[in-house]
Amino acid sequence: MHAAAAAIALAVLATPAPNKGASETVRTGLKWLAAQQKADGTWEGMNGISPTTITATAGLALLMEGSTPKTGTYAPHIRKTIDWFEANTNDKGLLASSSMNETYQYIQTHAHALLFLACAYDSDDDDDRRKRVAKVLDKATKFLLERQNTSGGWGFVAPGENGGYDDSQSTGIVLQALIAARKVGISVPKPATDKAVRYLTRATNKEGGIIYSIANGMLPAGNDGQPMFSAMAAADVLMQDGGRPEQLAKWVNNANSTNTPQQLRFLRDGGVYAMLQQYQLARVAFALGENGHRKIDTETADQNLLRWSETRTKLFKTLKDMQSKDGSWADVNFGPSYSTAVALVILQLDNDYLPALSR
Repeated sequence: MHAAAAAIALAVLATPAPNKGASETVRTGLKWLAAQQKADGTWEGMNGISPTTITATAGLALLMEGSTPKTGTYAPHIRKTIDWFEANTNDKGLLASSSMNETYQYIQTHAHALLFLACAYDSDDDDDRRKRVAKVLDKATKFLLERQNTSGGWGFVAPGENGGYDDSQSTGIVLQALIAARKVGISVPKPATDKAVRYLTRATNKEGGIIYSIANGMLPAGNDGQPMFSAMAAADVLMQDGGRPEQLAKWVNNANSTNTPQQLRFLRDGGVYAMLQQYQLARVAFALGENGHRKIDTETADQNLLRWSETRTKLFKTLKDMQSKDGSWADVNFGPSYSTAVALVILQLDNDYLPALSR
């Protein structure tokens, strides 16, 4: 275990739990989500798919309410989630289930798990559990660092298993997890995250959108950018202290320019995939607040600036209108546990609490 992780294992909590009244939308959603947890501590999608990703996201939603592994309404659920990840960590540090649809993309599922555990660790005040989780976090972090491609990116699996192919989505998901781990005291060398940011800058096309991959000699010019990847990259960079690439403003503008009323209509019809895109944009808007966009972009017209208050008003209303009577959000691809967890993460951004999602 790295010295930094060992030192923080006994540290007192630096961030108090949020003390804000949750809306009825959030309360009913959390109650429904908690009731879906299985006896082993997991949540899963239809036909048992994606237990690692869905469990990590559901656990994140419960943590954002203010419950910790030791105290609060959802403490028992959070503890069971931590226990499952501890029990399902292999000797190499991989945090992932053996579900068929996760084994072919274990880098992404592992990163989701690392993100949750870093946040759970930061909110915990049980010394023995913190010591155990610190060891898991340290090993899980090194697992990702050892599988970073020479390009600076990550793919679905380790470079040696796919001919060195990497992609912007995997890289963005891993980058968020590594920055969160660093925020809670786990040793994450800055050159590793800097290389990841450089990968994303090279994947930026002339419109400011980030393309899917620059592997195998693909060039950004002429390739379609993905607004979700642009938003993810911007949100990741805004999470960390230090320098920001000149492409940041382009990423924000590319993500924001696509967030038209049509996108919100797509959210109502498109289930969790559309919700994940809105989640990434919400991360950016929340990080920028009311004036952050102007600080990084002096040329965009005022009416085109991304502001949290405006994004929040439209997005929260849409999500509220989409909620089912039982408190869940429907999804035909993965099932309601995943879409409900993502919706609740978005709706609780204002708590400004967890290291992975705070300003």
